[in-house]
Amino acid sequence: MAGTIQVERISKYYNRNRPDEVRALSEVDLTIAAGEALAVNGASGCGKTTLLGLVGCMSRPTSGSVLLDGRDVSRLPERFLGDIRRRTFGFIFQQLNLIKSISVLENTLLPLYPGKLSMKEMKIRAERILARFDLTARAGVKVSRLSGGEQQRVAIARALIHQPQVIIADEPTAHLDSVLAAELLDILEELNREGKTVLIATHDPFVSNHPLINRVIRMRDGRIVD
Repeated sequence: MAGTIQVERISKYYNRNRPDEVRALSEVDLTIAAGEALAVNGASGCGKTTLLGLVGCMSRPTSGSVLLDGRDVSRLPERFLGDIRRRTFGFIFQQLNLIKSISVLENTLLPLYPGKLSMKEMKIRAERILARFDLTARAGVKVSRLSGGEQQRVAIARALIHQPQVIIADEPTAHLDSVLAAELLDILEELNREGKTVLIATHDPFVSNHPLINRVIRMRDGRIVD
């Protein structure tokens, strides 16, 4: 179980030392407590998605460290980093990233591959999580035939299937109407009450002002400014 997450003086450059070099983050410090619900706010290009990608071990910083419970994970070999990412973090993407040509059940199971669970164990786990989000009757249906709200719930089920302690959501309301956005945040609030840490990159005031959020940090030009 992940406890405190610490980001120490991390910087992230793309195309380092080239004419098209881009500085996405500059010496950012941040501490995230276990069970916190944090919104990272800022305009497009401010660095919020890059920051949460580094926190979630999706990429490595150019400099600085990311610590989980005091352990620096930012320099671990990929096979160890991938295992930490799989066990610790669940991701909800802006575009959902569902495979629409396969079923709800198959999409939900994807984060468990490769893994140590048997197919029977994986299906039992999936059935439980789909039941929680009222998707049992849709398990065998292709994602392309689902409503927008159903697709959103499948994305959340997929993020939770490996029982992560930290949920990272990148602009999750960007393509949702107000009803679906409220439904999503209510689900995340329930998960937070269960003890899961929730990190959301957003520029949506509806998210930042939602009762779910314990703290808001604001970013500009790769730095935390508030």
